[in-house]
Amino acid sequence: MPTQPIIFLDVETGGNDPATSPLLTIGLITLTQGELSRPLHLKVRHGSYTVQAEAMAVTGIDLVAHHAAAQPPEAVAQAVREYAAGVGRVMLGGHNFSFDLSFMRRLMPDLHGVFRRGYTDTKLSAQFLIHAGLLPRSVGTPLEQLARHFGIEYGAHDALEDAQATAKVYVKLMELARGGAVEGQEPERRL
Repeated sequence: MPTQPIIFLDVETGGNDPATSPLLTIGLITLTQGELSRPLHLKVRHGSYTVQAEAMAVTGIDLVAHHAAAQPPEAVAQAVREYAAGVGRVMLGGHNFSFDLSFMRRLMPDLHGVFRRGYTDTKLSAQFLIHAGLLPRSVGTPLEQLARHFGIEYGAHDALEDAQATAKVYVKLMELARGGAVEGQEPERRL
């Protein structure tokens, strides 16, 4: 396990396009030597919400309740900066992370000044381990499937739950990478 902490981050949004869809929630959790700490769930308030029905069906977010409990974008961005300052300038992690980062960059143009530029993505890590023969191809790379494979409890589509599950999956993927083989199987060796 890396000795340097990693902050795992997940977002829930009102759609797929960061230019037109609102960032609704952010979940953050710190992973340090296999231990999770400092869970933080932030809600972002907007003047209006242009959302896609499909996205809202997935997240289950009630916009009226959300709006009442949310903070303005500037306050949320500052809360993320303060969270990061409490850990240090470390790497971020996530699952299918380019999606989350596209929304975070709009909220925080200074994102790369707050966190290290490199990041870890459990979807990409799982794909690598599948190709290396260390993770069964049948598992797939969706977070829900990886969590199920590793016996991790997971309530999908809540930013904090997703960040926590991602961090736990990361730990299991690292164990696989260090162990070298899927339990009960020999890794494929090709040159």
